[in-house]
Amino acid sequence: MLWSVEDGRDDQLVVLKYPYFDHEEPLVFDEDATYVETDVSFTHTVSHSWNHGLGAIVTGLLDAGMEITGLVEHDSVPWNALPGQMEQVPDKGGEWRLIDRPERLPHSYTLQAVKKG
Repeated sequence: MLWSVEDGRDDQLVVLKYPYFDHEEPLVFDEDATYVETDVSFTHTVSHSWNHGLGAIVTGLLDAGMEITGLVEHDSVPWNALPGQMEQVPDKGGEWRLIDRPERLPHSYTLQAVKKG
């Protein structure tokens, strides 16, 4: 759900800009940085990505013969995904979550699966 929210805003969290469900055309970004802190300068800065809803991911695993052994949603992520709207939370290992009512939407999840048989 976090990937549906428009980033770069500091006024409010209400704008859903990006698709939540599977989509045919890629989202195209031209950025010279990444969510991981690094001193590296990127020479290839254009990326193409597709969002996939949780249902599509779970169904894909099941279709591949996997058995889901765990699924936990989190109200935090390991990076400042929405600058100006997130705070670092020491009791969550330094992860980041929304300043204003982080319980409104899942920020990330952990999915565990094993191959059957």
